Amino acid sequence: MGRAKGKPTLSIEQKVRIVLSVLAGEMSMAEAARRHGVSNVTVARWRDEFIAAGRAGLEERMSGPSTMSATERRLRAESEQLKLALAEATVQLRIWQKGAELADQVPSETSRR
Repeated sequence: MGRAKGKPTLSIEQKVRIVLSVLAGEMSMAEAARRHGVSNVTVARWRDEFIAAGRAGLEERMSGPSTMSATERRLRAESEQLKLALAEATVQLRIWQKGAELADQVPSETSRR
């Protein structure tokens, strides 16, 4: 049940600091692996998982659930644009209708004699 012989157990915070140091160029993956007693493959896996999780989080925040395909996200955005255009056209139509109702109340130039 314990950890494997010779393999250090690092906390999530330690792994995040290591990955951020590698991404910032403060140390190479080889140097990070050597300092913390893990393999280059392990550090590369941490980095890749960190980046994938960050990307998934951003996609979900910006585009809805990450289970949506690119087509679904595009159609949702297009739908929102069409709703906005319809709302603007409805407001414009109401303005024109109100103007038409009041047009006969405005005296014309020829009726002012």
